[in-house]
Amino acid sequence: MLTADRVELFFTDQGDGPCLVFAHSWALNSDQWHYVVAGLLDKGCRCVTYDRRGHGRSDRHGGRWSMDLLADDLARLIGHLDLKDVTLVGHSMGCSEIVRYVTRHGSGRVRQAVFLAPILPLLIKVDDNPDGVAPAHLDAALELLGRDVPQWCAENSSPYFGVHPNVSPGMADWTTRQIVDTPVKTSSTR
Repeated sequence: MLTADRVELFFTDQGDGPCLVFAHSWALNSDQWHYVVAGLLDKGCRCVTYDRRGHGRSDRHGGRWSMDLLADDLARLIGHLDLKDVTLVGHSMGCSEIVRYVTRHGSGRVRQAVFLAPILPLLIKVDDNPDGVAPAHLDAALELLGRDVPQWCAENSSPYFGVHPNVSPGMADWTTRQIVDTPVKTSSTR
């Protein structure tokens, strides 16, 4: 599917029944939802996943990044598939896209939203978001990302997965490969 500025977005549309649209985390792609979608398809749901521009199998984007741009891409996908009464499911940055989608395009096509590990209202600490990440910490993380993405992944694996006995080394590696394959420039949405 082409966006208004001619960026090709990869998406999948599987199953029949109540429709869920999945918005993935920053630096991951729609494969993040693979295991969740498989279970929901077995329960009779329609599941739509997509790779945000610059992520996974979607085109890279050389222009300016913004939540408005990403929300417009989500609106284009929902319109392209003529979806109605959808449940929007987001993880991390995907939650921010969903919120911006609803504030820009309304909730007329949306039944409900599910937020998993949201970074709302904003990632960075500012006066009206005192619980955000300190700018110096975020700048240090972005600096490390810019020079050594695999090292950044290694340092952040435990906080991301938590202490969970069911996360295999293979799952951690699979997730890391998605992040490594995403251009660092996609981090400039802040």
